Amino acid sequence: MRPRPERVDEPLRVLFVCTANISRSPYAERMAAHLATHDEAPLVRFASAGVPGFPGRGMDPEMSAQLRGRGVEPNGHVSRSVSTADLAEADVVVTVELAHRWRIAEGWPEHAPKVFGLNQLADALDRSAPSAGGLEALDGALAVARPDSLSWDVADPYRRGTAAARLCAVEIDEALSVIVPALTGVPVPR
Repeated sequence: MRPRPERVDEPLRVLFVCTANISRSPYAERMAAHLATHDEAPLVRFASAGVPGFPGRGMDPEMSAQLRGRGVEPNGHVSRSVSTADLAEADVVVTVELAHRWRIAEGWPEHAPKVFGLNQLADALDRSAPSAGGLEALDGALAVARPDSLSWDVADPYRRGTAAARLCAVEIDEALSVIVPALTGVPVPR
């Protein structure tokens, strides 16, 4: 990851990506923002989008219920597709499936170096040396990241019921419990 001199004092920008931007990526966006909440200016900004995406839809009710059950408000989400501008503004793009990573690499090859799988990033941040967070943490993760893999995909819970949504939420929560503190430099309460 390369620091952007023109954005030295701005928060790190993380873009979560799933298929439709109605289940996994908005859940990750909202939960990460919740975990990163603190009294100071935001250290990290979180967004989400879909590839290919289905713009204009609300969040999946089952995943909304999972957020609510964890004390996070899901209302107000409107799905959108990944854009060139989204990718250009993001410091790191976090996909929930290897297929999403491939689609980004194929459609926007110039942004491929800053794309991680969710579980791949959590693994790399967990294995890298402690840092002050931000781009330093991403550089450390990049240095030790193992290849992304289908085995690290987060299963899509859409229309698969409460149990599938719960499993998906738990898997995302586990990854975010590593990612958020590593990127913000602030411990996440458990």
